[in-house]
Amino acid sequence: MSKPKTAQQLAVDNLIVKHLAGSHSYGTAIASSDVDYRGVFVGDPINVRTPFFRVDEVNVTTEEDTKLYELSNFMKLAVDCNPNIIETLWVDDSSIVKEHPAFSLLRQAAPQLLSRRIAFTTVGYALSQLKRIKGHNKWINSPQPEQKPQAVDFVSMVQHFTQPNERATMPRDFDLRKFMDGWRLIPFGKDTFGLYRYEGRTPFNESTGSLNDDFEDESRVGLGAPTYVVKFNRQEFEDAKLRWEQYWEWKRNRNETRSALEEQHGFDTKHAMHLVRLLRMGYEAVTEGVIRVKRPDAEELLSIRNGAWTYDQIVEYAEDMNSLVETAVDRSDLPKQGNLLLAAKVVLQVQDAVWDIGSSGHGDV
Repeated sequence: MSKPKTAQQLAVDNLIVKHLAGSHSYGTAIASSDVDYRGVFVGDPINVRTPFFRVDEVNVTTEEDTKLYELSNFMKLAVDCNPNIIETLWVDDSSIVKEHPAFSLLRQAAPQLLSRRIAFTTVGYALSQLKRIKGHNKWINSPQPEQKPQAVDFVSMVQHFTQPNERATMPRDFDLRKFMDGWRLIPFGKDTFGLYRYEGRTPFNESTGSLNDDFEDESRVGLGAPTYVVKFNRQEFEDAKLRWEQYWEWKRNRNETRSALEEQHGFDTKHAMHLVRLLRMGYEAVTEGVIRVKRPDAEELLSIRNGAWTYDQIVEYAEDMNSLVETAVDRSDLPKQGNLLLAAKVVLQVQDAVWDIGSSGHGDV
């Protein structure tokens, strides 16, 4: 028995198809667009018929962005109507750079492998784009400050025990920062404290904004009533930190060109383009039983990327199309689920063709 081939070698020797993917397959590529390739290969019998040398996918190390899927893994994802996967079965001939004759078996089966799930997967991907658009729009219009949220800013007053003659001078909005010197927090319970006058102490760290909680061995006996009872709003603080971290992570990783478009239009226009494309592809699939990878509306999609639609138009279109697709699903001629028996048959046929073992289904391990 010979040593099993590496995943990289399998992708070369047993390639079924390799094609341009992404914007180059949709017809929406611009000068700065990455050149992506996707495709399918067949594992050798030892990879498929034994559990020891399984290969699901491979990133071709000699190319910038080429991802190839082993046939069994590919077919499972295709039957589940994963939008990025099923496109391979419908990609335009002009996008194909290499193919095995067995690829025609996949092409022929493509319409029968399509199911109503395509509506939910495309709309699901589209709505995830909408969520990102809304999030980025919020960040653009309400940017986070450079300083990280500090605990001291999330303390509110619950009760006070001030004297009547002091109440006129009480701050309307409680701010622990105004109690920097000569005060101390004493714990009353979970995230609740008494704020006492306490010479030589401070209730928070001025440099970090964190609360001073070095009082485990302290007792309230003899201290009497505090001037204030305050609460640390921990969850609000944690949520604010998360928003701050997400904003600055997004800010650091923004593509310069897309960043300029976002600043100009108030949202990520590339996400908007993909949102519209996915919704239309989902609608076409459930109403016509086809997936148009190479887009006949490519020029309009590019205009959306360049800011032809407003933020409000994008949101309204997404909501309208979502409703339209939901209605179309109920009337669709597509089956509810993919044809697993057909998918299995095609997998066996393609394997036989690539292994060149005829119809017996037996290959040397």
